[in-house]
Parts: sequence; structure tokens; C-alpha cells
Amino acid sequence: MLTEDEKELGVALVELGASTTDVAVFHEGKIRHLQTVPYGGAHVTSDLVHGIGVSQHDAEQLKEVYGVALERMVDRNEVIELPASGPHGDRQVPRELLAHIIHQRLDEIFDLVRKGIETAGLSSSLSAGLVLTGGGAELPGTVQLAGDVFGVPVRAGAPGRGLDGLMESVTTPRSSTVVGLGLYGASRLALGQAAAGAVARGPKLQLPAGPGMDKWAQKVKTWLQDF
Repeated sequence: MLTEDEKELGVALVELGASTTDVAVFHEGKIRHLQTVPYGGAHVTSDLVHGIGVSQHDAEQLKEVYGVALERMVDRNEVIELPASGPHGDRQVPRELLAHIIHQRLDEIFDLVRKGIETAGLSSSLSAGLVLTGGGAELPGTVQLAGDVFGVPVRAGAPGRGLDGLMESVTTPRSSTVVGLGLYGASRLALGQAAAGAVARGPKLQLPAGPGMDKWAQKVKTWLQDF
């Protein structure tokens, strides 16, 4: 997600996940602050369920198709058709209402992130700004809303560096966590193989062994193959 320059200058990586929003602040090349806010995309969907009276499935679909994170981006005259469900027949609601609900929840999430960074004393250390990732970062207007809240440059981040092959399906913000875990697992596996090679070439040392280690290694191998 990040460049070495960003980590050196100071940057906050904010991952808008389904259940939580996770934050890592880098400065001078190192992680200086970690934070988890217990709200994410699922809470936005839940707000839509209660706000416009639709099912969880329909709310998720409406968010994906018509969702906008910044209320002012929506034409006030635009309306959207709601799926008929239960006692409700065909209905229409202003798209602005959908945007208002999403805007309010994301604004709250960003405000909690901002307060956490302020409490850690790192507000002045974000010279490279904010990088948003995760599924929530794909909603139109999310980058602009974060810029309004934090007052620093903001960009959307997607995995790309260090990848090869069929990359198109995973170079999106929503794929950032799984790609990061895959790269981390691969690097750990490579380090383990390098260590094993060094042991084979050098003096014989007794490495940790046993059913537990074998089972762990097999899980990592299977997981990476599936990935």
C-alpha cells in the first residue's frame, strides 16, 4: 500500500474493513501507532437497513450500486427504486438520503480515527497524509470525505508492488488485507527455507520439531497454495 518515502515522512494507513477500521501510523520508517475502531462497512449497511427499511441483502446491494460517501456529490432531484419486500410495494427514495446515511457513519468513523491519532500525539507527523484501503475505500467520495475530516492529502491505496502474474483480480482496495497476508506468509516461508539451507551448509543444529510444527507448516503451505 505504501511507499518507503511515505513511511519515512509520516503516513496513516486506514483500512476500512467490514467489521472494523484498522489504522497504522508510520513515521521515520517505523510503525508509531496502531488503532482499531469497532465500526466498518457492515455498520454502514446496518444503518441503511434501519434508515430506509430494506433487508440486509438489499441494503448491501444499494450501497454497492448507488452508495456515495459524500452527500454533496449527489443530485438532490435523483431518486432510486427500492426493491419490493414484505409489506412494502414498489418504493422510491431520494438518493441523497442514502448518501446522507453513509456520510454520517463514515464521518463518525474518520472522526474516531482522527481523535486516536491526536491522542497518540502524531497529528503533526502525517506529512505524507492518509492512505485509505479496504472495501469502504471504493465508495465514491470516501477519499474526499477523509480529506475534509483530516485536512491532509488523501489517496486510495490498492496492492500492486511486489505482485506479479494475474494481478487484475486483486489490485483493488478491498483485496489489500488478503494480499498482504499472502505476501507475509510467502516471505515467512522463504525465510524459513533460507534458514534451513543455512543450517544444512553450516554446523548441525537442532531445530524445533514435532507434530505441532509440522501441522503449522502444512497449514501455511495449503493456505498459500489456495491463495
